[in-house]
Amino acid sequence: MIKKKLTNFEIATLNYFVTRAFLVGVTFNALINIMKRDSWLIPLISIPLDILFIIIINKIIDYEPDLNLPQKVLKLFGKKIGTIIIVLICIFALAMGILNYVTLNNFIQSQFLSRTPLIVVAIILIIPILYVLKKGIDVIARTSNILFFINIFLFIISFSGLISSFDFSNLQPMFESNINDYLSGINSYYAFHIAPMFLLTMIPKNKVDKPKFKKTLIISTIISSITMFCVILATLSVLGYQLTALYEYPEFHVLKQATLVGAASRIESILVIQLMFDIFIYCTLIVYLIGKGIKEVINIKKTKIIYLTSCTLLTIGTIYAAKYNIYVDNLMVKFIPIIFTIFTLGTTLIICFKTIIDKKIKKKTNH
Repeated sequence: MIKKKLTNFEIATLNYFVTRAFLVGVTFNALINIMKRDSWLIPLISIPLDILFIIIINKIIDYEPDLNLPQKVLKLFGKKIGTIIIVLICIFALAMGILNYVTLNNFIQSQFLSRTPLIVVAIILIIPILYVLKKGIDVIARTSNILFFINIFLFIISFSGLISSFDFSNLQPMFESNINDYLSGINSYYAFHIAPMFLLTMIPKNKVDKPKFKKTLIISTIISSITMFCVILATLSVLGYQLTALYEYPEFHVLKQATLVGAASRIESILVIQLMFDIFIYCTLIVYLIGKGIKEVINIKKTKIIYLTSCTLLTIGTIYAAKYNIYVDNLMVKFIPIIFTIFTLGTTLIICFKTIIDKKIKKKTNH
C-alpha cells in the first residue's frame, strides 16, 4: 500500500538503477564479446531506441492511471487471457531476477568472499530486499533516492580517479565492427538496459505527485546511458581490449588503477558498491512486480507472503543456476538477449496496442 505520493525524482532514480542492473558481468561482457573496441559506441547510438521505448511504455502508464500493470492487463484482456499474460510476465521476471541475482552473488563471492558458501551470501543479500519490500513502494523509492546520491558520488570519484590513466590509443583501431555486430550489440543493450524500464509500468500514474513520466524516464535513461558509456570507455582506454576481454569483471579490476589526489589508493572495494546498488534495486522491483501480479491473479490479501515466497524462489534459483555458471554466462551473451527482446518487446507492444484500441472504443462510445 502506497502511503504517500511518489515524486518524479524517485521515479527517475528507480529507472536509473534498473537500466544499469545488468552492467556488471552481463551487458559489459556481451558488448565486449560482440563489439570489441567499439563497445563504447553502443550506449550512445542506442539513445534514440531508449526514447522510442519510453514513448511506448508511456502509453501503458497513461492508460487507467489509478491502476497498476496487472490490474490494467486484467481490464484490457479479461480474466482468462489477462491471467495468462500476468503469469507469463511473472515467470519471465523471476527468471531474469535469478540471472541478475546470480551475477551479484557470483561477483561478491569471487571478489570478496571466496571462502563463504554461495548460499550464505545469497541469504544475507536477500534479507534487505525482503525488508524493503515489506515497507512498500514508497520506501523502495526513498531507498532508491538515498542510494542514487551515494552511487553518483562514488561514480564521480571512480571516474575522476581513472582519468589520469586513460590511454586512448587502446581504442584503436576504431569502427572495425560490421553491421551485424552493431545489430547484435544494440539487441544486447536493449535486452539488458532498455527493456528493464518496463518495470516502471507497475507504478500507477496517479500515485506520483504531478507526474511527468515521459520526461522523467528520458532524462534518467540518458544519464544512465552516459554513466555506462563512461564505464566502458574508461575500462577499454585504461586496460586495453585484450586485458578487458581476459577479466571476468573488468569494470571492477579497472578501479584498481584509480588514483585520488595523485596518490594510488586501494579503493576499488568501496567504489564497486555503486555497481551493487543497481542489482539490489532491480531485484527488489522484480519481486515487487511478481507480488502484485500474483496478488491480482489469486486474490491473496497478504502480499508479504508472496514476497517471502518469491525471495525464497529467487535464492533457490540462484544457488541452482550458479552450479551451471559457465553455461549461464554463454546463454547471457548468445541466446538470452534474443529471447528477452522477443518477449519484452512483444508483450509491451501487445499491451500498448490494446490500450490504444480500448481508448478509441471508449471515445466512440462516449460520442
